Amino acid sequence: MNVKELAKEQESYVIQCRHYLHSHPELSTKEVNTTRFIKEELEKMGVEVQEFEGITGCVGTIKGDKPGKTVMLRADIDALPITENPGKSYCSLNPGVMHACGHDCHTSMLLGAAKILSAHRDEIHGTVKLIFQMAEEIGRKSEEYVKRGALEGVDAIFGMHIWSAVPAGKVNFESGERMACSDRFTIKIHGKSSHGSVPHEGKDAIIAGAAAIQALQTIPSRINNPFNALVVTVGIFNGGTKENIIADQAELTGTVRAFNREFRNSMPEVIKSVVEPVVKGYGCSAEVDYYFGPSPLINDHEDLVQIARGAASKEMGEDALIPLKKMTGAEDFSVYMETVPGVFGYLGCRNEEKGIIAAHHHPAFDVDEDVLYHGTGIYVQFALDYLNA
Repeated sequence: MNVKELAKEQESYVIQCRHYLHSHPELSTKEVNTTRFIKEELEKMGVEVQEFEGITGCVGTIKGDKPGKTVMLRADIDALPITENPGKSYCSLNPGVMHACGHDCHTSMLLGAAKILSAHRDEIHGTVKLIFQMAEEIGRKSEEYVKRGALEGVDAIFGMHIWSAVPAGKVNFESGERMACSDRFTIKIHGKSSHGSVPHEGKDAIIAGAAAIQALQTIPSRINNPFNALVVTVGIFNGGTKENIIADQAELTGTVRAFNREFRNSMPEVIKSVVEPVVKGYGCSAEVDYYFGPSPLINDHEDLVQIARGAASKEMGEDALIPLKKMTGAEDFSVYMETVPGVFGYLGCRNEEKGIIAAHHHPAFDVDEDVLYHGTGIYVQFALDYLNA
């Protein structure tokens, strides 16, 4: 099978799908019509489709004519609550909703891969599963597919993301830490109200909250090993009801970004140990609630990384492979990697000559569509190389 030629033959189909999906975006967990479109396209190819009760998205299964392992290829399907800049012929038709991250590209590339794989079952040793995942933008929703058994029997999973910081024609697959966790914490501080003219009669939750924010910064600067990247950010601080009343309540909400799995798991207790004594010094108490979001994304299966690099080289040439620094953004593909071995990478889509320079989640975000068929080819080549390994 000449995957490179077959992928090029699917270029117009992939772009056509991308334009349809881009103009009909749907928000996370609301991807009803998107799921219907994907299912209809897969069924036209003779691909068996599985849906799941209570969630959107679906899984397509392509069984090869020869026995072997099972590999899963992943695309995410949700859009963002962003109003798109006008100008494209395929602009969003849903006001306030936009594919501003490239998930329409991932879905289209994987549909292109489905066309190739479904037409060449006689050359497939094993089974290829295609997961079209809802709600990547809002946390650990990939977990819903794990709970419903979508990964049962899967030996390895592969994913990639269109990436605006990487030039078109370049691609990145490398070992080690790639993206951080994205956890959320909420700290509720309880004090005692009094009139602002007699502050000594109250216990000021706002003052205690301010001190807590300062204390939280000692976690990355003094408690964490400086060789471990860590971000602790308080993004919301709410408290008080009137300018002349000492607040008896305050609430801090923030995020933790980390790569070290062990230290990340200790963060709820670390935050409590730092915050509780500080607010107590102001006569207040604190409740800490910690939500574990997507875990760190770490390519720690070297064999899969090498298969991915080989697939990219076959599709785009060895010189297309470039290094890319790890990022403190998050990606819930990591949740799948807690269940089965996996590998994740980035397909460049930036083209300054074409004016395609906007970052992800920007109203002007777009991609160089010349790279999309390469994504299709990499999906296919990875599946074949893994199953034949």
